[in-house]
Amino acid sequence: MFTNPFVQSQQMLDLWTKATQEQISRMDQMAEQLHKMQGQAVERTREAIDETARLMKESLAYSTQLSAEWRKITLDATKKAAEVVAPKA
Repeated sequence: MFTNPFVQSQQMLDLWTKATQEQISRMDQMAEQLHKMQGQAVERTREAIDETARLMKESLAYSTQLSAEWRKITLDATKKAAEVVAPKA
């Protein structure tokens, strides 16, 4: 009928220690997974930055080429209009 309070305290301490160690283990696993995911996120961000820079460079090159073509077309059209309006010699 009588229970030994020291045994109950020791059992409680053992349970507490076991639960704490399990929690620390889970937190360690979570930290490792978070570190891995963070590394992946940084890599994806770097890839996105590189891709954005590449697209911007290509857009700049295309707009420069397009502008040059429009200048050429405008100059040709102006020359043809001047030829039509100018009297033939």
